[in-house]
Amino acid sequence: MKSISISKVQKAFNDAIRRRDCRCMVKDYEPCSGALECSHFFTVGGNPSLRFFPPNAYAQCQKHHFNHHNKSVKTYITFMQTYHNDDLIYMQKARNCYIKYDEAFKAEIIKLCNADKLNELTELIKERLGY
Repeated sequence: MKSISISKVQKAFNDAIRRRDCRCMVKDYEPCSGALECSHFFTVGGNPSLRFFPPNAYAQCQKHHFNHHNKSVKTYITFMQTYHNDDLIYMQKARNCYIKYDEAFKAEIIKLCNADKLNELTELIKERLGY
């Protein structure tokens, strides 16, 4: 099987999140500006098991994505607690778990993302995490 780069998987995932949300989901009272991006609640680098977990990612405009990481994490925390508290509790438990992203798993993630089957991807990752 040909090697699949994590960046290729990340692109498919990010595109699927932007298609799912279609607008800036997590924002403060400032108006949106900039392109729509995929933002992770738990960072990709520090939480690799949640990197491709759909409940951990939401679309944000560039301005609010920047604010989330550099100014106001509170807005994102409030959003998660208000609208996705069960997911937040799950992710807090699962964030220290390990997932091996072998070639077959990366290919399956891309396939599910390209088909906009993010609920199925969520369940697949939960299975891999053992929860």
